[in-house]
Amino acid sequence: MGCALAGCRSSGARSDQADAGKPAAAGPPAAAGAPAAPFKVAFNTWLGYSPLVIAREKGFLKEAGLDVEFSILESIGEKNSALMRGAIDAVGHTADSAVTSASAGVDGQIVYVFDLSSGADGILARRSIKSIADFKGRKVALEPGFTGHFFFLSLLSEAGLTPADVTIVPMDTGSAGSAFAAGQVEAAVTWEPWIGKTKTMKDAHVVVTSADRPGLIVDVLYMNRATIQKRSEDVRAMVLAMGRAVDWYSGNTAEGDEIIARFWKLPLPEEKETVAGIKFMSLPRNAELFGTESAPGQLLDTVRRANDVWLKAGITKKPVEPAALLDFASVNGAAKEKR
Repeated sequence: MGCALAGCRSSGARSDQADAGKPAAAGPPAAAGAPAAPFKVAFNTWLGYSPLVIAREKGFLKEAGLDVEFSILESIGEKNSALMRGAIDAVGHTADSAVTSASAGVDGQIVYVFDLSSGADGILARRSIKSIADFKGRKVALEPGFTGHFFFLSLLSEAGLTPADVTIVPMDTGSAGSAFAAGQVEAAVTWEPWIGKTKTMKDAHVVVTSADRPGLIVDVLYMNRATIQKRSEDVRAMVLAMGRAVDWYSGNTAEGDEIIARFWKLPLPEEKETVAGIKFMSLPRNAELFGTESAPGQLLDTVRRANDVWLKAGITKKPVEPAALLDFASVNGAAKEKR
């Protein structure tokens, strides 16, 4: 899932880089009658998490009696460590990264879907590579264990290929795009702005983007199960505030884009280019994606696929129970309250 600081999700994106700020230590629980303790949420640098940013900046969280403290942690390892030691309550993740975190021992659940990637992520290649099937025997630059890797492996499987049929050139996602643009690799799994830059390259094209496979790349809020259990009402209120933020943004896009660009320290044109490739999910849409325990929605399919893909690729060693990673109650409770 897009571009940002210094040129992409490593720089304005779902980067796995270690350019991280450190989260504040977890504070003690609030005394009875005292204001709710702030939720501590860590993001990597990616605009898709902006519904929570807007909810704070527009005062929707404050009106619900909540506060959220943000910190930046770029790598999945840093996020996992902070979650496990209780320094933070939740992280901005992708659905497939929630699987790798759970497999690594992080006891958490997805409580909200921020957005679906809709063109912000993709696979670039020289024109001689016309389809995914043509990747057999080729070298491709991507970030191992990251969401683009999951995207690529999923497409390989659809084409009847296995990871052994290609040679991975490991590098972070933003660097994969720049390496491709510099002619150093013949294919890359990357995001904006590199996808758009192919228009100016002579021997380059976009083989496929996330818009062609909706629902594979999904940005989510992944929260410690202990926090969900101890603060269920507050979690539901936060979900409701994020849904309110998405509704507000749909009617106030110009102001919303300014808030997003300012928070992520991006020029407004770059912010608009990136946001154009993602779709923020409303609360009713979240309820559809989650479904219920007895009738789960599309999100469970994505988590199941991630579990299978990561295991087969050897990225995870321990399978997870996909349905156990979804907190159906918070989203559905918030959706009912909204009605």
